[in-house]
Amino acid sequence: MTRIALVLGGGASLGSYIGGAVSEIIRAVEGNRRKDTVVIDVITGASAGALNAALAARCLSVNRNLLPWIEKAWVDAADVSVLLDPARPQREGWLDVSVLDELTRTLVASDPASDDEPSRAGGDSIRLGFTLANLYGVPYDRRYRFLNDPERAFGTRVHTDSIKFQLTKESRAGAPVWGEVADAAVASASFPFAFPPRQIGRSKADYPGARLSVGPDGKVDMWYLDGGLFDNAPLGLARDLVETQQGHQGQDRRYLFVEPALESAGAGHHGFEGPPSSLGGMASALAKAVLGQGAARDWVTANRINTRLEILRALVERLPDLAPDLADPGAFAIGRYIGELAEHVAEMQVADAGTSGTASDDPAGDHLDAAVERIEADPAYASALSSADSRAARARLAKLVFVLEAAAGLQDKDVLPLYLVAPEDGQPLAGDFLGHFGGFFHRDWRANDFRAGRRDARRVIQETLQDVISYDPGEKAEYRVDKIDPGFDSIPAIGKARLRELAEAEADRVISELQPGAVASAFGWAWKPVVRRWAADRAIAALRGAR
Repeated sequence: MTRIALVLGGGASLGSYIGGAVSEIIRAVEGNRRKDTVVIDVITGASAGALNAALAARCLSVNRNLLPWIEKAWVDAADVSVLLDPARPQREGWLDVSVLDELTRTLVASDPASDDEPSRAGGDSIRLGFTLANLYGVPYDRRYRFLNDPERAFGTRVHTDSIKFQLTKESRAGAPVWGEVADAAVASASFPFAFPPRQIGRSKADYPGARLSVGPDGKVDMWYLDGGLFDNAPLGLARDLVETQQGHQGQDRRYLFVEPALESAGAGHHGFEGPPSSLGGMASALAKAVLGQGAARDWVTANRINTRLEILRALVERLPDLAPDLADPGAFAIGRYIGELAEHVAEMQVADAGTSGTASDDPAGDHLDAAVERIEADPAYASALSSADSRAARARLAKLVFVLEAAAGLQDKDVLPLYLVAPEDGQPLAGDFLGHFGGFFHRDWRANDFRAGRRDARRVIQETLQDVISYDPGEKAEYRVDKIDPGFDSIPAIGKARLRELAEAEADRVISELQPGAVASAFGWAWKPVVRRWAADRAIAALRGAR
């Protein structure tokens, strides 16, 4: 069996590209003509990728007939004609979050339907995860082991966060978990200033070792923003979800990473460009910087882990030749030394994880026993362990591997076989405009990007996954991608009208909060319309200067 983990990056209106890629991947797995079974059992998402991850999970677990609605949601529904509402009740963001709420709940948390039918492309259970930006952070006390004050602790707050779900055969329509999935997906997509922060009640057990106070409902209230702020390419989260599965080392695992805004190779930096010339340009540049940094960090981490794993496994493979006594049943002294070292490492790991106070009489010993059992079952270490002639010698080698893994930060890690679904170099997407928000202004732009996502996913499947997937793709028109050069002047009239209405409504709100003197108040009929019009013109001019 081949197992696929979908990793979906963010990108605001570029969610249409991600949706197209996800739709094509699910269609390909459902229509696979090869005898070998292929399933999608892990899905992670950030920002717009989280919304697509929730929709994909619902298609796979509950109703495969929901698949066409991924396109309808991104191409038809996600438009400024409804997202830009000057009369919206919430004022913490420029876009109407009620539209996002209603759409997500309708598709992800709807009641049972007569055509509910799980997709055969989904695994028996699906592990789903979203990245989140914790607005106020999770407080921890950390010991840094200062040389002059080793017991001194300091307080810190961690703002990178995530939420995980396990969907099983019992996770049918109407199950409470779907409401939780919908809320978390919207929270992960709540880009600052576009949408307000979202509140979710979390379990204290989700944050071992944190300093948290539980409310009357047994939950800890957390406020979240866009998951792409700190982790826009949730490869690490996907790896964590995979590596919590028993027996993951022996699986044929493929990671498909959908990233719509990947920068072309060789793109240079021109330090003389200077700052953006408008507020809109600054917002656009800042959005791209934040999302790009989140993606870059996970790329670097994934590559570093892969490289370290290759080095570690090469070293372990040669251990019996480098130190023959390791496999000698009679080498009691070296066995005792390795055992004591492994126990010390286990104690440090348990203490660092904040689990030393569990119900177990020997949490460090239990932790070490589980690690040894895992290492002995890992095919990557089978050759080295087979050199030992006794059970004690194998356990000794496994404990040494445990220590080496801990030293390199590689405990329970796999080499990540990663496949990229992204636009080819030199092919920008239509929605890559106004800080990735431009696609919301034109249906044709979103439709074009959706087809681009399908096209690129088809190319990756046919060129690199042909050993496990063979299917009949759709008609050529379903993959036709036009060359589009988006800009403010090509925004439809209704979009421009909505922008002006919103700008004028915001100007009215600011003017209403002013407290002018008696003379200014008396002549408000003269100056207020002028200020209102000036503010709206400035806002539109700022957007014109954005890219």
